[in-house]
Amino acid sequence: MEEKVLNTIKKYNLIKANDKIVLGVSGGPDSLFMLNILNNLKEQLNFKIVVAHINHMIREEAKEEEKFVEEFCTKLGIQFYSKRIEVVKYANNNKIGTEEAGRKIRYEYFEEIANLTKSNKIAVAHNKNDKVETIIMHILRGSGITGLQGIQPKNRKNNKTYNRNRKKRYRRILQRK
Repeated sequence: MEEKVLNTIKKYNLIKANDKIVLGVSGGPDSLFMLNILNNLKEQLNFKIVVAHINHMIREEAKEEEKFVEEFCTKLGIQFYSKRIEVVKYANNNKIGTEEAGRKIRYEYFEEIANLTKSNKIAVAHNKNDKVETIIMHILRGSGITGLQGIQPKNRKNNKTYNRNRKKRYRRILQRK
């Protein structure tokens, strides 16, 4: 699996030597897989990583997930940053949906950490369900034909490159380890 990820990185030119990448890690299997793989590849490809985690304060387990991600990063010797924010309250105050609020808060925080750590890239993990959800959301918003593309492997915003790692079968892989 590591070889597949490496080939994807090379194919799309996602990571270059001396890059510093903020990884958005939720604590779920997709983002933990991304963290594991990129941590394993960082010396081979000569790049650095830091982790940013948002606790949306919606679910009771969120505190445990935050602690788990922090301990996991400490074990790997990776810089860890986290923020707690009441997403439901933010959504209500801004009259937007909870999902949209969570996404907005996450990406603003990832930008903040990228600036703080002088990182030039941000990576988030997505699976095929996320891609389908994004396409549907784009269509509902009336994006036209470009919305049919869904999540692209690479996107540029605010002078930062966002890498999106696509995966399948990761839950089984993580359970094996």
